[in-house]
Parts: sequence; structure tokens; C-alpha cells
Amino acid sequence: MKEKKEKIFLSIRFKLFMVFTILLLGTCICVFTFFTYRFSNVYNSQVNSHMADVTSLSTANVSNMVDQIDQLSVSILVDQVVQDNLAVINGNVGGYDKETGTGSIASYKAAISSQVRGSVFNIKGVISLRIYSKSGEEIFVGTTNREFLEYAQSPEEIYKANGKALWSLAGDANYACMCRAILSTGDMQPLGYLVIICQNEYFSSELTTVSSSYASKVYLVDKDNCVVAANSSETVGQKFSYSLEALKTAEPMTINDPSTGESSYYYTGKPLQNGWTLVTTVSTKQFRKGIMASVLQMGLVIGLALILALFITMVAVRKLIGPAKLLLNSMSAFGNGNLDSRVKFSGNDEIGQIGSAYNQMADNIQNLMEKVYSLELAKKEAEIEFLKMQINPHFLYNSLDTISWLGFMGGNEKVSDLAVSLAKLLRASIKRNAMITVEQEMEMVQIYLHIQDYRFGDKISVECDVDLEAEQCYMPSFLLQPLIENSIIHGLEKQVDKGKLSVTVRREDVWLYFCVEDDGRGMTEEQVESLLAQCRDIKSAASIGLKNVYRRLQLLYGESCRFEMRSAPDDGTRISFRIPIMNEEEAKKYEQ
Repeated sequence: MKEKKEKIFLSIRFKLFMVFTILLLGTCICVFTFFTYRFSNVYNSQVNSHMADVTSLSTANVSNMVDQIDQLSVSILVDQVVQDNLAVINGNVGGYDKETGTGSIASYKAAISSQVRGSVFNIKGVISLRIYSKSGEEIFVGTTNREFLEYAQSPEEIYKANGKALWSLAGDANYACMCRAILSTGDMQPLGYLVIICQNEYFSSELTTVSSSYASKVYLVDKDNCVVAANSSETVGQKFSYSLEALKTAEPMTINDPSTGESSYYYTGKPLQNGWTLVTTVSTKQFRKGIMASVLQMGLVIGLALILALFITMVAVRKLIGPAKLLLNSMSAFGNGNLDSRVKFSGNDEIGQIGSAYNQMADNIQNLMEKVYSLELAKKEAEIEFLKMQINPHFLYNSLDTISWLGFMGGNEKVSDLAVSLAKLLRASIKRNAMITVEQEMEMVQIYLHIQDYRFGDKISVECDVDLEAEQCYMPSFLLQPLIENSIIHGLEKQVDKGKLSVTVRREDVWLYFCVEDDGRGMTEEQVESLLAQCRDIKSAASIGLKNVYRRLQLLYGESCRFEMRSAPDDGTRISFRIPIMNEEEAKKYEQ
């Protein structure tokens, strides 16, 4: 007979490690080499150089324009005609006097207007010039924009600046304007102030002509974080979305552009002499266009590598993981109740060994489950029957003792009534079903309490509170009587004072809640724990009535019944539990 060759054992771990190591190592080398070669310094160099160039050019343009306006204002406020005529206007506070024909200031205002008009119109961006005397007179120079404008600075603030130029926006149209106090060249006292108003597009037009290979957004922001000018007109006059101080220290150097909302690189220039700062933004998409060719090359290399890796991975997974999938499906079917499910494949690696071990384990589990199920079923049936049989003689002895006591004390009518009640209770006990309605259970409780009433009289008061909607729900028979008997004998019988017993049945959602409570002698916490331990001990013969109820609930419902006992010395005892609500069809399943 030809000897079989021994198969070489290769672990599944080794196979997966080798395959994925080769794939990942090859892909990473290709991507890393190409990426390092093409993109090591592209982003940093392009961002820094472009943003610096654009901002520097824009700053220079705006700075020249600001200087031009500043020079115009200086030439006006030091002009001797302006100085002399403002002094006269400030002196004629009373205005024109018709009787004497003196005091008219119109000629002085006209002289000032004539003197500065040529200088104003030499600058293209200036719309108008307004000069205000200390006495409040206005000299207007210009052809448009005569409407009233509210300036950001008050006259007091302008005079307080002591000749310093104050820039701001004015009016609903957001005109750029410069305010400056006119000081006397003789004693440097204020004669008035001037306001130079520029076109809306004066600074913005310069920002839109910035030459760039990228579509930049340029914003001119004042000290109050307001946009004075921009090459995007819709943002002029609005608050800039970011704090200038925060932008100078933020990392990474990207923001969402205020006008487009796109993620953009930004650069902040140096503040101008009037406190304005230029902020330039370029969409990150613009930079990607410049390096698209390299990205496509890299994408092609990575794509080919990934396609090859995907093909190899698919073949490897099919060969290596296929048996594991069969094993998983078989185990799932077994776990869902198909005890005949077995896996069928051959192999000499770990999965093959696991499959053989699994088949053997499944055979053992199936045989064991069948044995355990048969034994457990027989044990439960015997135990339930035994527990039900224990209640009858236990209660019968107590009832007969009561009848004997009444007979001894005399009164055949009472003895007869007691005997009839006892007969009803015994008949119900002998013929009882495994499941009865709450209403039927309470009828048996009332018969039992009627019998006990002969024994204790008015020493014990009873209160039964049962929900109407719970009366037709089904429950195990004779659950409440043993608990009531336990409360009377151990809690209320031996106390001197009159006692109270309450029985409560409530329906809440999908549960029936039961509670038997007395105000008798009660127990310590140690006694309660000892009593519960006796109930859990199958072999214990103590506390038969309470133990019977506890064991029946555990066998039928398990821990979901939530059997609880609470007690304290001289403060009574409270026993409660719950069972799921059952209708008649569900209750029939429990009948023997």
C-alpha cells in the first residue's frame, strides 16, 4: 500500500500575515516614494509666496491712496484762507443782522469753498468735502452726496484727537470717510473739523485689480474689525468674521472665506498708518488646480496598485476564509436550534482542526441536551405536583383546629357555617386547575378569611383592593392564601392590639402585581434573610406555605417574578411579587 504524504502544516495566521504584509508593504512604498518626491515642499512654498506677494501689492496700493487723502486733508487744514475765514465764521456766532447789514458769513464760506475746490477734485476717489466750523456752520464742497451722514466719531472725539486723522464708514451706503480737526496755526486751538468722503468703490476698485494667478479675496479691515473695502462688495460694511489678533496666531492657516464660505488659506499684512489691515484669502481648491497633473499621476499609480491588491486579496480571502464562513454558518444554525447542523470540509490547518472539534462538540451537546431536557422536565413536573399537594394537608390541619375550637366553645350554627365554608375551600383545592382567574383566586381568599373571622373576630381587619381590569387575568391557583395565612399566624395572631391585613392586586402594563401586607410583629433583617434562604433551599422543610409559593413562582417564571419580602420589628411585614399577564389561551398551556 502506497504511503500517504504528510501534509505540510501552514497556519492561517502565517498565511494572512504573508499576504497582507506583501500587499501593504508594496502599496506603502509606491505611495510614500511618489508622494515624498512630488509634494514635499509644494504646498508650503506656494501658499507662503503667493499670499505674501498679493498682500504686499494690495498694501502698497491702499497705502498710497490713504496717503493721498491724508495729504489733501493736511493741505486744507493749513491753508491760510481756510484758517482766516473759519476764524471769522466762528466769531460771527449771531449770524446776519438785517438792520445793520453786518454779520453775514456766506461770503466767508464761499471763500473757503472756492479755495479748496480745485484740490478736492484733483483726487478721483473723493466725492465731497465737508468743513464744519467750531460754531457749527457747514461748508460743502462737491457735486453729489449732499444727504445727511452720521459719522462714527462725534465732534468732541475729533477735537480730542488733536489733528490726527480718524477713518471710518458713514451712512447706509458705507462711504469711506476721514475726519480731522482743523487747528489754528497760531495757537493750535480748534477752528473746526473737516470730513473727506470717498466713493464706495474707491478702495475696493484697487483691490479688484490685484494681478494674481489665483482667484484671491482681499479684505480691508479697520481697527473695529469692520470691512472697509473688499473685492467682494457684499461684505463691505459688515463685521469681519474673524478676529485679526486670533488670525495672526491661528494654526493651521485656513479659514472659511467670509464671502464664499469655502475653506481658504489666509494671510494678514502689516497694519497701515491709519490702523487698517489687509487680509488676503485664496480657496484651497485653487492650489489643487496647479498640482492636478501630479495628483493624477499619483492617483494612477495608487489605482493600479489597489486594483492588483484587491484581486490578490479576493483570491486569498476566498481560499483562506471560505472554510471559516462555512463553519460560522453551521455554528449559527446550531445556535438557532438546528441541532443536526454540521460542517463539511477537509483541511490540515487551524480551521480544519476547529471544524473537526466543532462537529464532535455538537454531537456531545446534542446528546447531553436531550438527556438534560428529559430529566429537567420530569423533575419540574414532579416538583410542581409535590408543591401543590403540600398545601392541602397543611391548611386542612389548621382549619380543623379552628372547627374543633369553635365546637368546644359552643354554637352549632357557627360550626355548620364554618363546615360549609371549609367544604367549599376543600372542594376548590381538590378540583383546582393549575391556572385560574384573579377573581376566582380572590373568592377562595374570601372563603379562607371568612373561616378565620370565626377564630379571631374583630381582632383582625382585612382590606382587599383589586383592580377591575385585573380580575379576568389568569394566575397560578392558591398563591395568595398561603401568604395570608402566614401573615395571620406569624404576624397578627400573637400581638395584643388589633391588627390590619391588606391584599392588593394591580395591573400595570404587561404585569400583574400582588402585595400582602400586615402591621403585625414583623421581623428583623436577619430573620427575613434566613426565611428567604429557607425558601431557596429545596431540601429545607421549614416555612412550608411561604416556600411553596416561592418555589412555584421560581419554577414558572424564574427571576422575572421579583419575589420580595420587607419587614421590621413591630412595623409589620410586606410580601410582593409580579407575574406576566396571561389570557385564557395562554393559561391552558400550564394545565396538566
